[in-house]
Amino acid sequence: MAPASPLLIVYYSRSGTTARVGHALAQRLAADELAIEDLRAERGVPVWRAMLDRLLNTLPPIAPVSVPLGSYDLVVLGTPVWGARPAAPMRRFLHDYASILPEVAFFCTMGGSGAQSTFADMQARLGKPPRASCAFDAKALGDESYLDTLDGFATQLADGVHPPLHHTPATNGIRVHS
Repeated sequence: MAPASPLLIVYYSRSGTTARVGHALAQRLAADELAIEDLRAERGVPVWRAMLDRLLNTLPPIAPVSVPLGSYDLVVLGTPVWGARPAAPMRRFLHDYASILPEVAFFCTMGGSGAQSTFADMQARLGKPPRASCAFDAKALGDESYLDTLDGFATQLADGVHPPLHHTPATNGIRVHS
């Protein structure tokens, strides 16, 4: 079965922050959406486990992907920053599916810094550069000041996807996703 959109947004989110950005981006681009599921997490990965995963460079088990990744024109990969690197479940996704991913773009959510090293790590794991990348400071998500950045990123992604995508910019004062 062919995908509904030429664009797929794939993200991992421990706390819901990265999911919020991924979902808002998918809405703006009418893109398909896929959340990476950490199979160890009955009620979410605790912060101490996330840091241990980062320090030990673990690749935890994730749910198998049932969508045809190679049939998309562009796959946008989103991750929180864990110790200046992508989250362990995103690293596992890259390990398992890098060889079948088409053109990619990256986004991350972070509490301070680490976007460039996170993107460099993702690029090294994929063996190819992203078309575009964008970092979102978690503090900006609380007051929705990230929406202009999100709209700019959506425009970058819509340009160059065939057939061309049209995105719906945020309307001031309207919550994107809670």
